[in-house]
Amino acid sequence: MMSNSKDAAAVETESIQDKAMSHRSENETSCSVNQLIDMKKEDTTDLTDMIKPDNPEAVSTSSKRLNRMRRRGRLHKRQIESAAEGVDLKDGEVNNLKRQKVDNEEDNLQYHHAETDWYIENGLRKVYPYQYTYLCYCKGRWKGKTILDVLNSEFMSSSLEFHTRQIENGGVKVNGKSIRPDYTLKGKNELISNLVHRHELPVTSQSIQIIANTDDYLAVNKPSSVPVHPCGRYRHNSLTFMLSRDHGFHNLRTLYRLDRLTSGLIIFGKNSTSTNVIMDQIKSRQVSKTYLCRVEGSFPEGKVECKEPLDKVHPKIGTWRVRDGGKQSHTIFERVNCNGTSSVVRCYPQTGRTHQIRVHLQFLGHPILNDPLYNDDVWGPSKGKGGHYGKTDEELYHDLLELHSTKIFEDLVPDTGSESSSCVANPKHHDLIFNSKQDSETHLLRLTPDPNCDFCLKKYQDPTPDKLTIYLHALSYKGDGWEFSTEEPDWAKENWSLQ
Repeated sequence: MMSNSKDAAAVETESIQDKAMSHRSENETSCSVNQLIDMKKEDTTDLTDMIKPDNPEAVSTSSKRLNRMRRRGRLHKRQIESAAEGVDLKDGEVNNLKRQKVDNEEDNLQYHHAETDWYIENGLRKVYPYQYTYLCYCKGRWKGKTILDVLNSEFMSSSLEFHTRQIENGGVKVNGKSIRPDYTLKGKNELISNLVHRHELPVTSQSIQIIANTDDYLAVNKPSSVPVHPCGRYRHNSLTFMLSRDHGFHNLRTLYRLDRLTSGLIIFGKNSTSTNVIMDQIKSRQVSKTYLCRVEGSFPEGKVECKEPLDKVHPKIGTWRVRDGGKQSHTIFERVNCNGTSSVVRCYPQTGRTHQIRVHLQFLGHPILNDPLYNDDVWGPSKGKGGHYGKTDEELYHDLLELHSTKIFEDLVPDTGSESSSCVANPKHHDLIFNSKQDSETHLLRLTPDPNCDFCLKKYQDPTPDKLTIYLHALSYKGDGWEFSTEEPDWAKENWSLQ
């Protein structure tokens, strides 16, 4: 009986896998355009910085045009497929497709949205893995190197064996043609495509609150852990994708960004006129911005100013520090309340540098209470207070890379034997909610692992929602003739205590 049970289970498993492959081919779109970037990066680099052919005139579909259309959600299905296949579109064809785009906007949105779906499990919003094609022109520094060396050195989130298998199976192509691992890149106009089984990282299942919706603007309260734009290992789990797919707000114009872990007010323009009004005020520093945060210790009473210049720790990582000769930065802080161990502080940034509030608070010796990056011993015994790190810049850079390798930036940690999940469905579902109408069998089919995918073969422990939150919140923005604000988060209340 035991043997028969095992045979039956094996047959059922094979059946599910067969159905899964059929389901993917019928319901998942395999082509899209994005830069071929390291999946581990949390970066919002513009596509025009990633796609730089040596002879732009030889490429009929220019990188700037692709980038503009991608950012506005206006990339036609035909252009996506042609780029993935290495087929050039003539200028006339591109212009014709752009004219068609006006009439086919809804069809193209559905094309992108149909790539995958999402569901909620254990308080996290998760995206089903899906087929996706990354595209990038050969960079100057890659010229003369083999394709395998480039993938292995630039994109370390996957193993050498995975990259080799991808190339040999035809997943990686140059100008639409299959290659060997020892293929030497020649530079110029070589277009590299990489078809992968894409896994997005989970975000909190907290809903997006609509603050204001007018003919000119959309103001929302962004949950922590959600990036504003698609970047790195976030696409369908980005704010713009969520607003488009789940709320019907398309072609929004972003006026500014917030860090992925930062919650709070985000304002979008709905037309060029209203967008330019606020953008001009932001550029001329006529906008008053107020943030709230909870920091370590008893913050000084009264107003505290910090004007320390900021600079990147190293050009290869998006981490900042106080350094002479850096970018001019200015933040005003004011304590709201203190419970003896932590303080709520209002922040009034006068400039808009990346991580400005977080780094200035670190410099003052009061880092944000649960900041996973700037409130860490990697910055030295005093955690960077006063700009003292107790190590050289090179040592700090390598220590931050080590912190990166422990997956602090990815929100996921390797399985340690506790309840965990991967792309394989966890039989012990908790709080499982589907976005669309489907049953448990369909759910299992969509989570069937791809034997050629590195991420499918790894097992991870889900982060708890509180690990995806930082106590930093964009409270209000005010300009000439307009003002938007959100409610204060629970952690900013005077009677709050760390559980």
